[in-house]
Amino acid sequence: MKIRVLGASGSDIPGYHLSSFLLNDKILFDAGGVTGSLSFPAQQKIEHIFITHAHLDHIRDIPFLADNIILSGKPKRINIYSIKEVIDDIKKHLLNYRIWPDFTVIPDVKNSILNLKIIHEENQIMIDGYKITAYRMNHTVAAVGFLVEKEGKSFFYTGDTGPFNETWKKISDKNINVLIIEVSMPNKMRELAIKTGHLTAELLFEELKLFKNKPEKIFITHIKPLYKKKIERELKRYLNYKINILKGGELIRI
Repeated sequence: MKIRVLGASGSDIPGYHLSSFLLNDKILFDAGGVTGSLSFPAQQKIEHIFITHAHLDHIRDIPFLADNIILSGKPKRINIYSIKEVIDDIKKHLLNYRIWPDFTVIPDVKNSILNLKIIHEENQIMIDGYKITAYRMNHTVAAVGFLVEKEGKSFFYTGDTGPFNETWKKISDKNINVLIIEVSMPNKMRELAIKTGHLTAELLFEELKLFKNKPEKIFITHIKPLYKKKIERELKRYLNYKINILKGGELIRI
């Protein structure tokens, strides 16, 4: 597996891109920072997008990607997957002919650029040999994380989440090579993090205690740049884990 980190920031400021992870050039997880990170030819290779939740920093570039594809002269269909609540929000609030044209019916329903597909929690789907499973996460809106498995290798991407024992218990016995998980706020903001469905360093490592099998490597995403140095110092206290703080632009190989 080859995961290209297009963006891993919790805020959109110069030098930072929003959440987007590209698996083997074709499968995208979240679409916050796509079009500003990929060339036109690279954008045209994308075939599938898995969305964790419908907050703008995770879906912002879906409309711009669709626009680029249709204007390229080589139109193609991109499948967008998530649970029903997320798909409904994208259709109602984003691709609604008011915020942006509805590319689920452009140029027509049969040949639309975007194809919205509802998936169900804990039901596996297969794409290009990858087994992808959605698990419910804890956020202020309906949200899922994705477990991706292929040929004995795996990673789990949480999207935005606060503490959520139920999901960790369900996947704790799996051998996860890479865990891509958010830490948005410093420890002093613990109460706000819990209220808004996010993690601090302390909350993260409380969650990790629930894993029967410790993830081989942990990659931290969604840090708010304002608190970046503070969060980095707090994460460095946990020496028993292999922790990498993502900035965007990295290539993760599994």
